[in-house]
Amino acid sequence: MTRHISLLFFILLVFPQHPLQGQVDWDAVEIEATALRGGVHMLTGAGGNLAVFLGPEGGLVVDSDYAELTDRILSAISDLPGLTGEGEPEPGPVEIRFLVNTHWHFDHTGGNGNFARNGTLIFAHERVARLMEGTQAMPALDNREVPASPPEARPVVTFNERLNLSLNGELIHLVHMPAAHSDGDVIVHFRDADVIHLGDLFFNGMYPYIDVDFGGNLEGMVGAVGEALAHSNESTLFIPGHGPLATRNDLRAYHEMLKTALDRIKPLVEGGKTREEVIQAKPTAGLDDAWAREGSFAEPDAWVGLVFDGMVKAGRGG
Repeated sequence: MTRHISLLFFILLVFPQHPLQGQVDWDAVEIEATALRGGVHMLTGAGGNLAVFLGPEGGLVVDSDYAELTDRILSAISDLPGLTGEGEPEPGPVEIRFLVNTHWHFDHTGGNGNFARNGTLIFAHERVARLMEGTQAMPALDNREVPASPPEARPVVTFNERLNLSLNGELIHLVHMPAAHSDGDVIVHFRDADVIHLGDLFFNGMYPYIDVDFGGNLEGMVGAVGEALAHSNESTLFIPGHGPLATRNDLRAYHEMLKTALDRIKPLVEGGKTREEVIQAKPTAGLDDAWAREGSFAEPDAWVGLVFDGMVKAGRGG
């Protein structure tokens, strides 16, 4: 059994109809918009899901998908209604003042430079900025090399634990969730609209990719999702990094899956089992039918191996 998640699995997650990024027909990618509430919308493209918040003071976008799609994303945004407090105005061009990156991965930050050249100010966790300054290798994705981002694509405003933004009468909380999907994840909470963008802390309906080479581990994922649940209510809407829009019940089910996997895998790792022994124990039996469905980025054995790697790197065993 390979030690790495196949890059193909990851590309199939991001591009379910295209096995290799270099062969993507960008014109065939559909940008779909879903109006939520309070001026917040969800956009889906080829990479991570976006949140778009519009109003009379301008717009804010969470994550930027791939650079090849920026023009089409901006066109889709221009077709969205904003929010004035006196009803919905006619769609039209809007100034995107702010862009927030939930983490550093290329399918969430690829369009940063294009937004910045249009005058958008980029926010992210300080760890994200450091990673984007240099070339990075992702061993868990067959040693994929991610080139350094050009200076204009890097975050201009960084923070450590949390930052609040006020825009269009809405208070927007940016909250760091350490050592979870990666070590630079932030969630974006639109307080009054009652919408939370969870980035890749949430893969709705599937086992999540965990960036174990850059600080991610399953235990942190469980904690982060638990924090999001604790600071939400039954009406909260959740935008996942990948997958469809979610309710609190959807996030609860995902959290229960993560906790179950953790409770089964952690004792094996701490008990000194090898990677292969943990995989052969089939600790996700009973979960796989629901969470390793077609369209997921990894088969169960590969995902268990990834979880093992994250626990060992976090000092849980090995």
